[in-house]
Amino acid sequence: MMESLWHFLSTAAPETLVATDGKRAATAGRIRAAARRVTEYLGAGEAPVVLYCEDAANFIAGFAGALAAGREVRLPGHAAPDYLREIGAGGAAFVSDLYGVNAIPASVCVPDEADAVLPPLPDGRVSFFTSGSSGEPKLCMKSLHQLAAEVEVLRRQWGAPDGAVAGTVSHQHIYGMLFRVLWPLSSGARIFSPQLETWEAVAAWLEPGGVIVSSPAHLSRIPAAVHLPVVPAAIFSSGGPLSLQDAQNAGAQFGVIPVEVLGSTETGGVAWRQQSAAGIPWTPMPEVEIRSDDEGALAVRSPFTGHEGFLSMGDAVEISEDGRFVLKGRLDRIVKVEGKRVSLPRVEDVLKSQPEVSDAAAIDLPARQGALGAAVVLTAEGDALLARMGRFRFSRHLRTALKSRLESMEQPRYWRFISRLPENAQGKRVAADLRALFVSPELPEIDASDVDGDSARFDLRLQPDLRWFEGHFPDQPILPGVAQLHIAAKFAERIWGSVFDGREMSRIKFKRVMQPEERISLALERSGSRLDFKYSIDGEVVASGTLRSDP
Repeated sequence: MMESLWHFLSTAAPETLVATDGKRAATAGRIRAAARRVTEYLGAGEAPVVLYCEDAANFIAGFAGALAAGREVRLPGHAAPDYLREIGAGGAAFVSDLYGVNAIPASVCVPDEADAVLPPLPDGRVSFFTSGSSGEPKLCMKSLHQLAAEVEVLRRQWGAPDGAVAGTVSHQHIYGMLFRVLWPLSSGARIFSPQLETWEAVAAWLEPGGVIVSSPAHLSRIPAAVHLPVVPAAIFSSGGPLSLQDAQNAGAQFGVIPVEVLGSTETGGVAWRQQSAAGIPWTPMPEVEIRSDDEGALAVRSPFTGHEGFLSMGDAVEISEDGRFVLKGRLDRIVKVEGKRVSLPRVEDVLKSQPEVSDAAAIDLPARQGALGAAVVLTAEGDALLARMGRFRFSRHLRTALKSRLESMEQPRYWRFISRLPENAQGKRVAADLRALFVSPELPEIDASDVDGDSARFDLRLQPDLRWFEGHFPDQPILPGVAQLHIAAKFAERIWGSVFDGREMSRIKFKRVMQPEERISLALERSGSRLDFKYSIDGEVVASGTLRSDP
């Protein structure tokens, strides 16, 4: 298998086209020469090599060159400077085609004219940085032998690509590396080397027999105006389940239903399906054994895992007699709320059963005593109801609708209504990103402002997610007086730089309560160390007073 993985690149004539960006040809000879340069650049040593290349041809050269130098290759998911520092990607052991990253020049670039012999490559180690559910980067190590075994299975399952292979996903992750790079490379198929960011770019590139490697994040957002010039030989998707609607929409628009690949960095590919109808089960890949473990979770054994036994994937599973299976939700997304176990997938399923809800993600919020938050994408009906009722009343409406199916601790207490759920580059929802949606602002939204010398006026909206409304009071939130003083002082500090800390105040009057969604006006007057404030609603003064700053 190791020989077949690199056989084409090793033996192809120097002028054989391996990859292109549409302008520049990366031939077998040029890639071999670039790989040799990387090996020489690294020299003797045992330190792991961190490899990041935006161009797939440069990636192949850097990957082969680092392996030939006898190094472990580590693949970061992106090249943000702080992230690279966090994972220790610095110095001569960082190999990239980006100029200036980590203050070093690009160390891999396919040359215009050259050739070299690709040396035998050992069964080296390849490590992927995965984010997991917490967002913290962690290493998952694979051997080249494991990757080669999986490539052989891809060739057995889907043959060799007839046309060039391109993708909207990065080759720095295992799915993109296998499907966008190693599978076509071992098969002698051409590779379109840049990562395509838009479906318009895919349409401009696609040629007869071409294969598209994509993800649910891209396939769920296909512009209606995009039409491909030819029907692709195949579209692949991985990183998370594709909804039935998105799968069939892609099939209707592009002429072929995507092939979904189930797997993870740890397990490699596990199974596949094409959702031509509702309820299509997953079919295990060749060489993959599956079973249900003692907890009812899908467990996998294959040559891709590096383990002799079965690995649990954490998904509840129902396996049929023919060996195909249906997933029933994540078992490891169980959290404790008020001392009781709550299934987040169950909360999401109940939410998505509501006519106003198109998609939803539930998450526990440790910073809020473990209460649940719900990030919700609305249907057209839901958008109309939200506009009519306002966010606070609409969230109460949803909570009421959930009472017949969810216990009190299962019902979300905090709500965010958004146009799209956050996903990482692999189309996965990361807990840290979902929790970030629930970091509450301390100042109201500004609709309009007017500052004239020592006078200022702000037209504000009291959005329901202001942190001052939390717990004050649960069923009828109001803006407390201390919050009104704080907001006035903060706006004064923002525009004039003066600090009014509230240790000295006078003539404070609160005439009526302020509630979520109300539109208010805040007038400020500064005179030396004195700040006069006045809140009004529809011309009626509802609160006023004076604050003083330290002399």
